[in-house]
Amino acid sequence: THEGLAHSAAWDAQVAAWSARHRVARWDRRGYGRSPRPTGRYSSVDDLAAVVRAASDGPAALVGCSFGSMVTLHCALEHPDLVSKLVLTGPVVTGVPLSEHFATRGGRGVPPPDAPDAEQIAYWSSVDPWFVAQANTAARERLRALVTANPQNLRPPVELERLPDAPAVGRLDEIAVPTLIVVGEWDIPDVHAHSGALVAGIPDATRVVLPGSGHLPHLEVPDEFNRLVLDFLA
Repeated sequence: THEGLAHSAAWDAQVAAWSARHRVARWDRRGYGRSPRPTGRYSSVDDLAAVVRAASDGPAALVGCSFGSMVTLHCALEHPDLVSKLVLTGPVVTGVPLSEHFATRGGRGVPPPDAPDAEQIAYWSSVDPWFVAQANTAARERLRALVTANPQNLRPPVELERLPDAPAVGRLDEIAVPTLIVVGEWDIPDVHAHSGALVAGIPDATRVVLPGSGHLPHLEVPDEFNRLVLDFLA
């Protein structure tokens, strides 16, 4: 399950690497990529559960990034019968507050949601130092290309998204499956704090910090990310 700016194509390197050993399904959340914009209220958690039931004949290992990790975690809490393992990448946890530094991206002039597409794409692919590690120019260009080809990703239907009622932070001890938490070395401090809450609260959780990556390790350092996840799944 993808994060809040790109879409399922961000997982190209994982589909290629993992398909030899596993059945791999990726999906576009509503309003992203090839999924149409919804016209009524919906839940990405329920949508993910439907994807798992359609794509798997038993419990599945769920992999999510950023907002997608939040969706993944709540799917595991609400539908534990569907889940065999969890991989939470660049995670955020409902119930753990986000700082002003996160909201303002350290005062770096993050564009408002109604800013022109080109301005938003330029910020996230060129200016923000945490979303993609500054030294990884190839990953920055890949992100730019993905969002330029899918500008609707910049305007997600947040007003229609039905978020979980109960925060996850007080329920982490209910996660009864092995969990891998992956954080990029250069990700913003709030995400490192959220990953700390996860590794402290989930009984069978392991955290790994990947060097040379920001918020999107599967896109930025795919070889290292793929080896780590395949070893965990094995």
